[in-house]
Amino acid sequence: MIRRRTFFRSNIFFCLAAVCTLVLADGCAENYVERGGTLRLAQSRQVAGNFVVGGERYGFAADLVDTMAQRYGKQLVHTTGHTIEEIKAGLDSGRIDLATILTTDRVKLHRYPSERLYTTQYVVMIPSWKSVADTLSAAELCRGARIATDLGFRHTAAFAELSTDGQTKIDTTLHDGDSMARKLLRGGCDAIVCEKSEAELVEVLYRGLRPVAAFDESVEVRLIFRDMRLKRSFGAVLLDFSTTDDYASMAELYFGPTSVAQRFDQLRYKPTRVVGGISVWDDQIRPISERVGVDWRLMSAMALYESNFRTDLVSEAGAVGLMQVTPIVAAEFGMEGCDLADTHTNILLAAKLLRKNSRALGFGNQPTNFDQAAIVVASYHCGITRTMEAQRLVAAEGGDSGSWEAVSQMMRNMGDSEWIEASDCRFGRFRDWAITLAYTNRVVEQYKTYCNSLPA
Repeated sequence: MIRRRTFFRSNIFFCLAAVCTLVLADGCAENYVERGGTLRLAQSRQVAGNFVVGGERYGFAADLVDTMAQRYGKQLVHTTGHTIEEIKAGLDSGRIDLATILTTDRVKLHRYPSERLYTTQYVVMIPSWKSVADTLSAAELCRGARIATDLGFRHTAAFAELSTDGQTKIDTTLHDGDSMARKLLRGGCDAIVCEKSEAELVEVLYRGLRPVAAFDESVEVRLIFRDMRLKRSFGAVLLDFSTTDDYASMAELYFGPTSVAQRFDQLRYKPTRVVGGISVWDDQIRPISERVGVDWRLMSAMALYESNFRTDLVSEAGAVGLMQVTPIVAAEFGMEGCDLADTHTNILLAAKLLRKNSRALGFGNQPTNFDQAAIVVASYHCGITRTMEAQRLVAAEGGDSGSWEAVSQMMRNMGDSEWIEASDCRFGRFRDWAITLAYTNRVVEQYKTYCNSLPA
C-alpha cells in the first residue's frame, strides 16, 4: 500500500541520474541552441501527466523543457496526443524539436538521440469516501471492476492480465487524468489507473479522490531529441537547474513527499481558476467574446490583471467589475445607466470596446498577432486616442505602426517632456507610460500562455 512520505521519493534520483547522463555521456556541456523563436515539445498520447490549470499547463516533462526554453528566450509550444508515427514525421521534417515517449517505443525512433527522463509506476485511485482493505494489491482492487486508464497502461503486463481475466472492464478511450478523474467523480467507473506524477496532480485538483495502491511494474519515460546538439544543450541547462530550489520544488510537486495541501499551494491554484480552462467565468467570457468577435483568451488575460477575476472590485477612478469598465464606456455604446457590476454586461462592454479599438488601430475586429494584441491592450489601458497618436508618430518616422516595439518606444518618448517640446505630438506629456507598458506586457505574456494551452 502507498505511504505518503515515501510515495515518489525514489523517482527523484532517477531524474537526477538522467541529468548527469545527459551531460557526461556527451562530453563538454556546451550550449548549441540559438536564442529566440520557439521550442516545440510533442507529447506521445501514451505518456500521461498533462493538466491545464488556470490556462497554465502542468506536467513534469513540460516544466523541465520550459526551463530550457526560458534559458534561451524561447516560447515553449507543447502539443499532446501524438502517435509515434506523427512524432517520427515531425522529427524528420523539423516540425518537432523534442518529444516524450515510453521507452517501449524507443526502437521506432532509433535514429534520434534520447535519454531516460524518469521511471514511474501506475497507481489505482478511488473516491476518498470509499474504503478498501489495506491488504488488497493494485491488481486485486481492479479485478472485476470498471476501470478507466490511459493508453500507456496498455504496455504493461498488468493490463494484459486484467484485460483477459473476463471480469474487469477497462476503458482506454480517455487520455488524461483530468478526463479520468471527472469520469470517476461522476460514477462512470469504479477506479482509475494513472501514472504516479499524474496521480499527484489528480489528488491535489480533485479533493474527492485518493491513491490506494501501486502496481509493482515500472514504466520508463524518455525524451527524444531532434539532434545531438539539442540534447547536449538540454543536458547543460538541466544540470544547472537540478541544483536550484525551483527544481526541488518541482520534484516535490510531481514526486512527493509533500502533503496535498502543500502541493495545492505549489500549483498557484486559486478558487477562480479551473482545471481545463482559465477561470470560473469561462462560461460567460468565452461565448460573449465569440459573439462579439474577439479572442476570449485575450479577454481572460485582461480580466486577470484588471481585477484578478473579481466582480466586486471598484477602482478609485470608478472602473467596475471583472473588466474594470467605466460609465464612460457604457455611454459610448448607448448603455447609460446599466449595471456595470453585472458580469454579463461588464464583459460585453469590454469586448465591444476591444473590438472598436482594434478596428480604429487598423487591425480589423481583433488582432491577428501578439504585436497587434499588445497595441490593442495598451489602448484599453491608456485610451485609444493616446495609442493612435503613438502609431501616427511611428509612421511619420517611417516605422511600422503595427509593431509593439516601435509603438511602446514611442510611448516612452511621449513621456519625456523635452522630447514632447521638440516633436509635433498633438498631446501633452504621457506621464503614465510606464504603467501602461508594464500592464500591456504582463497581459500579452499571459495571453501567450493561454494560447499555448487552450484552443481558440
